[in-house]
Amino acid sequence: MTSIRSIDETQPSAAHESFNKQKERLQQACMDFESLLTAQLVKSMRASVFRDEEPDHAMGIYESMLDEGLARVWSHQKSLGIAQWLYQSLEPLVPTNDK
Repeated sequence: MTSIRSIDETQPSAAHESFNKQKERLQQACMDFESLLTAQLVKSMRASVFRDEEPDHAMGIYESMLDEGLARVWSHQKSLGIAQWLYQSLEPLVPTNDK
């Protein structure tokens, strides 16, 4: 005879899904923050390099897009670890619905 499991056993509760969703959103926010911070660092480094002539507008846009793309890739590869550190620091503050 097969037993019928309760709904609680087969599907995660709405509160549990909400908790997991909040943790996912926090992880994404941490990665986005690391990406923005890294892009700003790269932009500052690029500005500190001496150039004989100032790049034209199109080249400036290209460099900006390149910097943002590199920063996004670095944050998703966890190269610097800022997002992971920030997530580990903030994750205990995510409210649970266990009350």
